[in-house]
Amino acid sequence: MTTHGHEQQRDCGDVRTPFPAKLLQDLKNLKSVEIKDCKSLKEVFELGEADEGSSEEKELPLLSSLTELLLQGLPEIKCIWTGPTRHVSLQSRVHLRLYSLHKLTFIFTPSLAQSLPKLEGLEIEKCSGLKHIIREQDGEREIIPESLHIPKLKTIFIELCGKLEYVFPVSGSPSLLNMEEMWIFKARNLKQIFYCVEGDALTRDAIIKFPKLRRLSLSNCSFFGPMNFAAQLPPLQILKIDGHKELRNLFAQLQVRPLYFSNNFFPF
Repeated sequence: MTTHGHEQQRDCGDVRTPFPAKLLQDLKNLKSVEIKDCKSLKEVFELGEADEGSSEEKELPLLSSLTELLLQGLPEIKCIWTGPTRHVSLQSRVHLRLYSLHKLTFIFTPSLAQSLPKLEGLEIEKCSGLKHIIREQDGEREIIPESLHIPKLKTIFIELCGKLEYVFPVSGSPSLLNMEEMWIFKARNLKQIFYCVEGDALTRDAIIKFPKLRRLSLSNCSFFGPMNFAAQLPPLQILKIDGHKELRNLFAQLQVRPLYFSNNFFPF
């Protein structure tokens, strides 16, 4: 069913790729994609090389009008995008919602992570095979210090992603200054939120700054970032922690000294 740039698919039969490269080239005004309960789906967007034509046509980014992507109940999907993601740029205010994608191991390639200037919300739930938000390499280039560019991201919600170990590279933290809420629940293998990768250009003062973060919920991880880093969270109002074994290390990095606690909530 297609209405005004909205794609909704169910009962997909044996469809493996709902948006092959040739079709995607013609969907410049696609705004919303919702796909649920398609058991045969392997990927969502097939990204081919730009067609032969004028240089102006070649420069038009794919999915530039997309504002919402909802994927739910796709047991065989292994990746959302296949092909050269350098041709993609999500230039509109966009929210990504991913539920029950058990074979999905990553969400963004490094090159695509540079093309998310208006991503505002990221919600991930019951993706049991998810290991990385950003894959460490994508065949086009290795991850580099500028590999994360999501300056409009306000909310991230992650729940029941049992294989997730890390969330963002620490070198990308300067692009997250508008983050207001971070919720991470029941991620039993989570080690830390921010991690270092080879070649990272670390911030000089070893401080991760969140000038707008009001609500923070963390599950299981012992460190917010690398051991030598500290976090600055001046507007923090609510901190919820669950399943942590090393509270002393975590509180030291968060630079907070709660006066009391009840049910793991620490109001400030």
